[in-house]
Amino acid sequence: MRWIGIGLAAFGLALSGPAIPGACAQDNIVKIGVVAAESGSFVSAGNTIPAAVRLAVKEINDAGGITVGGKIYKFKAYYRDDRTDINTALAAARELVNDVGVSAIWGTESHDFSVAMAKITGPAKVIQFTGNSSMGSILTKQSVAPGAPYHYAFQTEPPEYQRSGSTANGVFELMAPLLHPAAKRDTILVSNDLAGQYLTAHYIKALEAHGQTVDRIFYPPDTTDFTPLLTRIKGEHPDILHIWYRPEDTLVALPQAIQLKVARSYFVMGVDPGVWEARKLKAAAPVAISCIALCWGSPPSAKVKDYFNRYFALGGQKGPQASVSLLYYDYVHWYAKALEAVGKVNDPDAVVQYLEHSQYDGVLAQVPLRFDYRHRVVNVATEVCLVKPDTSDHFTCAVVQPPARPPAGDNDG
Repeated sequence: MRWIGIGLAAFGLALSGPAIPGACAQDNIVKIGVVAAESGSFVSAGNTIPAAVRLAVKEINDAGGITVGGKIYKFKAYYRDDRTDINTALAAARELVNDVGVSAIWGTESHDFSVAMAKITGPAKVIQFTGNSSMGSILTKQSVAPGAPYHYAFQTEPPEYQRSGSTANGVFELMAPLLHPAAKRDTILVSNDLAGQYLTAHYIKALEAHGQTVDRIFYPPDTTDFTPLLTRIKGEHPDILHIWYRPEDTLVALPQAIQLKVARSYFVMGVDPGVWEARKLKAAAPVAISCIALCWGSPPSAKVKDYFNRYFALGGQKGPQASVSLLYYDYVHWYAKALEAVGKVNDPDAVVQYLEHSQYDGVLAQVPLRFDYRHRVVNVATEVCLVKPDTSDHFTCAVVQPPARPPAGDNDG
């Protein structure tokens, strides 16, 4: 391998006064919740969230817990499967907030679900960590201010212009030496849902910044035969076909596209090199693949490799989007640091203030993570890999840092 640097209340009222959300004074437990698609159509990303939180909680508790206000506390996590169904996700959030009394929730990964969940966690003053860049559509300077609706919501995935920008930069950096003449015309094939529409709106601008003419073709969710759409795309003679964003669909559409020789080259989002190798996928044409954010099948550092070894040893699946786990793991440790620094387990406003003004040096980023003024994490790079034609196990990979500002025409969410 060659590397290139590149709303409901969270607590009820008892006769003696308000209960403490998320903490039990008798046994010094901090309760946290996880809502994720452990089944359904988005399971490949959803199953990473409980696995990541489970690992972080185990590490913290095995190390003796956290010291808050002179007392030792341990975490207890409650896991709920949203089944890739928004009504189930909302019911799970209400249960965790109202009945369990969690102090923080991790999830969900489904884009529109997490936005809807914030309507529940916000009024209850429950911290919500969600790895969805579509949260950028509601997180503004005004909406995250004290007393505002989304003061307690934090986006653990970078702003979409940053991820789209680093992804496009990586694709063209790796592809350019193999495409003669240079690519000029691109087509994006993407699921016709809220997330697909939102994500690719930013990716189009990132591709246009590279001088590309871009077409976008939507496919109905749950499509299994992409042949009619791919035949149509082939007639437009694209230089690069970009397939977004669901790996379950991507791994069906890409082999069909390769067989039909739809384009001169291909890019697929969210397919780890480890999956490409395990499934013995091959293509005569150049194929670039990306991870969200760093690859388990081609880890860029010893720290990342060690994390994934621990993650898989605890039962995490070696799936297409196992790397999504990093959008949640670091934030459990960061939240633990916040509670220790604040000195209370029942002061969410102080926790928010700490998160707004602190940094965390974890696994996810090469430089410490921090949140911007809109509660969106920054400093998260994207790993892009180029598959050597006609091979299943030869990759050239680049960890591409995010652009500092949006490209022309991108409104930054």
